[in-house]
Amino acid sequence: MHANPSYLVQAYAHLYFICGGICFSIKWAFRRILGLRTCSNTERELLVKGICGYLRLLKKSGIIELQLEGFEDVDAWKGCIIAPNHPSILDAIILMAFVPSLDCVVNAKLLHNPITSGVVKLCNFIRNDSPLNITKACKDRIAKGSNILLFPEGTRTIKKPLNPFHPIYALISKATGGPIRTIFIRCDSDYFGRDFSYFKPAICPLRFRISAGRIFTPNQSINPRILSSEVEEYFRSELEAELTPSELC
Repeated sequence: MHANPSYLVQAYAHLYFICGGICFSIKWAFRRILGLRTCSNTERELLVKGICGYLRLLKKSGIIELQLEGFEDVDAWKGCIIAPNHPSILDAIILMAFVPSLDCVVNAKLLHNPITSGVVKLCNFIRNDSPLNITKACKDRIAKGSNILLFPEGTRTIKKPLNPFHPIYALISKATGGPIRTIFIRCDSDYFGRDFSYFKPAICPLRFRISAGRIFTPNQSINPRILSSEVEEYFRSELEAELTPSELC
């Protein structure tokens, strides 16, 4: 049992995260200037090692507690669309640490953020620019056995339990044949959420429970919007049952 870590400890963890991201951005800039090529697989391995170190720091300092359910066969996951809800900044970070061969569809805004731009470029993540380009990139990578992380909400949850889903992930699933693996991310705090601030201390530990849900297998006859509606309804039925009356208002 950890005592609630001081804001100084939390600030150190924030600094670890920020500096790690900036190091990737500096590395990208130097490689660009020197005309050096990068190997995205190598960079992703380095990123996962850094993420694991960051999560160890968060757990050891008592900032988070992490519980995973249904990930016993995760090493066998190949060519899937990983579709979680998105309450927190940490969602993608945690999944990067535990899901092998994970590729990410990222918001184009991250290319202009000095903390994240180097990671996106060095790791050659898929940019969320147009449905056609995203689908083509995902099809190529799923054919090589990669799993694709794509948040159906498009951004962090604004109003519980979910933002409306965007059907691009279902379109990609149909186009590539990759099954949709639903992932439920539950957190007992809004910290690291939509209104997150590095300058506001949190009451810790933040308890994350991440569980694998149903698998939706696409077929060529289904409309992607209908498939997305089915997945969204599944998420809502599970998550709304856990909300308090005040949260449902």
